[in-house]
Amino acid sequence: MKTNSYNSGMTLIEIAIVLVIIGIVIALGAALVGPLTKRAKINDTKETINGDVESVISFAASNRRLPVPPPTSTEFTNNVRNPNDAWTKPLYYIVDTNLAPTSLVAGMDYICGRKTTNYTICRDAACTTATNIQNVAFIVASGAENFNLQTGILTGGVCPAGQTCVRVYNVDTAGIDDCTTAVNCPNYPAALLITRPEAYDDIVKWVNLDELRTKAGCQGAPLQILNNELPSTSLGSSYTANIFATGGIPNIVGAQNQYRWCVEIRNRTVAQGPPNGVSFNPSFIRYPDNSTPTYCSDQAEGAWPAWANNLAITKTTGSTETGSFNITIFARDNSNTGIDTACNTTTNRDNCAQKSFVITISP
Repeated sequence: MKTNSYNSGMTLIEIAIVLVIIGIVIALGAALVGPLTKRAKINDTKETINGDVESVISFAASNRRLPVPPPTSTEFTNNVRNPNDAWTKPLYYIVDTNLAPTSLVAGMDYICGRKTTNYTICRDAACTTATNIQNVAFIVASGAENFNLQTGILTGGVCPAGQTCVRVYNVDTAGIDDCTTAVNCPNYPAALLITRPEAYDDIVKWVNLDELRTKAGCQGAPLQILNNELPSTSLGSSYTANIFATGGIPNIVGAQNQYRWCVEIRNRTVAQGPPNGVSFNPSFIRYPDNSTPTYCSDQAEGAWPAWANNLAITKTTGSTETGSFNITIFARDNSNTGIDTACNTTTNRDNCAQKSFVITISP
């Protein structure tokens, strides 16, 4: 018997086609590596920042303050999941120093009693008020792929008065670099500062004060005046009543909580003054019904008297006026240290509380 065997195989043309297909697949794969790696690092950095923000909030819930930023302290780096982004560069932690004081008072709550902060997020170069985000507690930012942190403190004149502004742009906004020196990027490592305006790619997350207070479990310790009414008195008798406040962020002297005080007396003029024989200590009196009205709430902090434990109201035995006298007492705390604004401003002010009373002097 004769057996014929036939060896089958690929022709040169078929091999060439296969090699071309393999080359195309490899080329497509190589082209996708860069974008996929970038996306993975962006997502990883976003997750790191989200985790770090939650760690900072947890620190605040336990300590009633925010971590002090580096290089002054290692509290931020030691208490977050990862202090670096996916490109191994340090994250930039920006915080209102009123919420992260370096000098601590035992038992002080630096968060729950506060209503405002000194930080504002600007969403455009002009820091347009309509799009600003006010009362920001802290910010965490990454310089992202270009290794150039472009998010910094606004040093121009467009920031609202009394505020510290941080500009955060839309991704790919051209020609941006707000972080070039220790002036507009305080606390960021000097060796990593780059002067290179380019398309904005920073990854930024911030937490405002209301969100921080809620997540930190603040039950609220609002500033309030404790007294509900004043005792009556009569001519020929001496009289002393002390008004006390609690909550907010008091000025601490020793173990005492101190506040600033102001009194509005209704239905009287500056010329008339307080009821005869009645005085207030500290003495800072406003007259809303004067021909030129004055109010406690529109007075900047610098006009208020020095800190005091309480407001004392006294009447001498020689007083000569009788009747019921309406007064409103104001107290303000020290929540925004060194910022001289009035209580009726919408931002960047101390906590202020008020309560109305009647002083009755019978014959």
